[in-house]
Amino acid sequence: MNSKIGFIAVGQAGGNIGSKLEGAGHDVLFLNTSGEDLSTLETKFKYHIKGGEGCNKDRNKAKELVIEDFENIAREISDKVNKDFIYVIFSSGGGTGSGASPMLIDLLIQHMEKAVGAITIIPGENEPLKTHINAYECFRELEEIDGIASTIVLDNNACENKLSINKDFVELIQGMLDMPNHKDVKGNIDKAEVMEMISSRGMLTITKVDKEQTNIANIVSSIKSNIYAPIESDQVIKYVGLLAAKCVDVSELKKEVGNYIDAFQGYGEETICVLAGLSLPFTRLEQIKQRVIDNQESIKRNLQATSETRLKSDINFLDGFTPQAKKPKVGGAADIFAKYKKK
Repeated sequence: MNSKIGFIAVGQAGGNIGSKLEGAGHDVLFLNTSGEDLSTLETKFKYHIKGGEGCNKDRNKAKELVIEDFENIAREISDKVNKDFIYVIFSSGGGTGSGASPMLIDLLIQHMEKAVGAITIIPGENEPLKTHINAYECFRELEEIDGIASTIVLDNNACENKLSINKDFVELIQGMLDMPNHKDVKGNIDKAEVMEMISSRGMLTITKVDKEQTNIANIVSSIKSNIYAPIESDQVIKYVGLLAAKCVDVSELKKEVGNYIDAFQGYGEETICVLAGLSLPFTRLEQIKQRVIDNQESIKRNLQATSETRLKSDINFLDGFTPQAKKPKVGGAADIFAKYKKK
């Protein structure tokens, strides 16, 4: 599968995940508007987006830079990660990744005819409000992209240690991509079936259960508690992929996830469950939106307070009592410059 799938890591958060994927043997192109962030990565393929000095969580700045430099970015992608399928990795709450990635995905689909999916990170509830605003706007744009493939949504609420989430995720996606390597007379999941799952529009999750604990109850538990944004209760789903270490009845998952269109089942030394074609995590995104709304008055008050002129009255009452010559009137910068020119 490594020959079919490549990754583009955008921004610092994307770079952290991308470096682990590269370590696992995948081709990864690292893009960033910040040269300083790129310099921290000891990676094979990296490109500094022209004109960029970091975006400081400004999504619009990232979009403009991608548009202006897209010809060079496209050339880098064709040279470094020219695969059948590309996942773009980024944080939805930052600046470079959040702003550039939805646009980059759309451009790749429309102008390079690539199959493109998203791997994104949603901010935890204790992160700054700006990251929540960015994340909500980022998902609004992702939802509108025609032809986008699967979207994997990691959730920083799942664990305080973000690097631990990255590590677990790379192990899980590698497990999914390795599914065709497990051969068993009882059944196999082939490369075409894995490609079908990751090419499906909607959210995708990958979970794992220890071999000794392989049963439906534990698989369901892994679906409900993991590193991803919680799945919706609407039971919208397209595919289930289940590589099982023991015989289980995959149809029993319908009670929890919905009536899937098809199930791909194989057997191996480990148990990995893939759900594809799920709804995006709208409930989680509404929580993010509500947190911003709940704090908007304090945000407006803080911004207004720092823009008002509050020191308005003069307290220099000594001017009328000094026997010195009258204090000359001083004009603005233009007046001072004019007087200087006369000398």
